[in-house]
Amino acid sequence: MELRHLRYFVAVAEELHYGRAAQRLYVAQPGLSQQIMAFEKELGTALFTRNRRGVALTDAGAALLPAARDILARAEAAVEMTRRYGAGEAGQLAISLTRSAPRSIVTELLDPFRAAHPAIEVRVTSGFTAHDEQRLRERSIDAALVRMLDDPRDDLADRTVGEEAIVAAVPSADPLARKRRVRRADVTDRPLVWWPREHGPRMWDRMLDEVFGEGVRPPVAHWEPEEEHMLHAVAQGHGITFVTEGKAAALHVPGIAIRRFADPVPTVPITLAWSRDNPNPALHRFLDHTAEDEI
Repeated sequence: MELRHLRYFVAVAEELHYGRAAQRLYVAQPGLSQQIMAFEKELGTALFTRNRRGVALTDAGAALLPAARDILARAEAAVEMTRRYGAGEAGQLAISLTRSAPRSIVTELLDPFRAAHPAIEVRVTSGFTAHDEQRLRERSIDAALVRMLDDPRDDLADRTVGEEAIVAAVPSADPLARKRRVRRADVTDRPLVWWPREHGPRMWDRMLDEVFGEGVRPPVAHWEPEEEHMLHAVAQGHGITFVTEGKAAALHVPGIAIRRFADPVPTVPITLAWSRDNPNPALHRFLDHTAEDEI
């Protein structure tokens, strides 16, 4: 059974006239008649009765009509679905967010895209940059919002989508807590609470460069695995630390004060990364959308 035969059958059944059906289908009437007869031969039963007054459905034809309409509708829906997936208008998009990604940037990136492309299912997870780079290469995720790529080989592409201020976290009783803004000289030679470089080497270097100057690496008095633990260590008097402004706003730890830097304010980027050879049309639709609406 061919879809063409079903389309011809439905047109004749709805028009009950071969001439009008042929015009509707943009085919020659003799060819239409031949195709209907071939279809009836394939089915082994007549679908129409023909007389001088026109055409009428047989009982078999009347039974076939609703099923034929349903099959054609499903076929058209399948074609449309396939076209939309191929054009990146539907499908799935897996995105991982660095744990320090500011909520404002995530919202500005994802909410407009979801609104503009409701047929694309956006799946969001979180992870460390090094892990996300591996996942991009394995294509278990399509894109990642990271601070900075740690292994920026040619197979990965990235684009800066925002900048975020670095702030100082100091104990509430520390004299620095009484300052409205701190300067780089204020934090030099202070005990530092910091995180392991292997969690994000380029970000680790960028933050220290921004705060202390390029290449300056102060000794670390106390190590913690992530920002929340770092802030608790500061509250316990182990030293001071630095986090992004968004992370400071999201984490509420008693016993610390958050202070911004005086100009020039140190910053770190937020970067959108993806695999260059990822063929997912939904990814390319997302990249086009975010390029048009850069933050």
